[in-house]
Amino acid sequence: VVAEFPAEKDAIVVRVVAEQFAWNFHYAGPDGKFGNVDVKHIDSVNNPLGIDPKDENGKDDYSTINQMYVPTGKPIIAKLSSKDVIHSFGVPFLRVKQDAIPGMEVPIWFEALKTGTAEIACSQLCGVGHYSMRGFVNIKSPEDFAKWQEEQTKAKAEENAGSGGDDFWN
Repeated sequence: VVAEFPAEKDAIVVRVVAEQFAWNFHYAGPDGKFGNVDVKHIDSVNNPLGIDPKDENGKDDYSTINQMYVPTGKPIIAKLSSKDVIHSFGVPFLRVKQDAIPGMEVPIWFEALKTGTAEIACSQLCGVGHYSMRGFVNIKSPEDFAKWQEEQTKAKAEENAGSGGDDFWN
């Protein structure tokens, strides 16, 4: 039954944060724990999600803009929110549509059965750039998704090693 959410331990959990005019996707790293987020840490270039740079749980988190990655055959729990106005996360190919509302976290779940790419459209008029607010769900085999996760983890580790632990913005 669609109304019955799968357990998070059995799913891929992704934070989906809408903003004029982009989709941000936040993945927990290998520790499986999301870092804390706070608006005071938001930097549109280096930290669009506001992940707390001092939170150990967030050190291995990674994010993408307008590109969501999911595997086939596993439930996906998307926790939707918005930075600014009401947006609507719409993926007709997956029969998914749900509003993202500022100040709220609205969970939805779905499961992709075939590999491929599906368009994400904002189906709620959200401003003058609404026409350009689109992204893609990249549906991969479980093996290819695991490789993608490894690449993200490696890139994040290299980024952390290159920063010397110092955060320019704080």
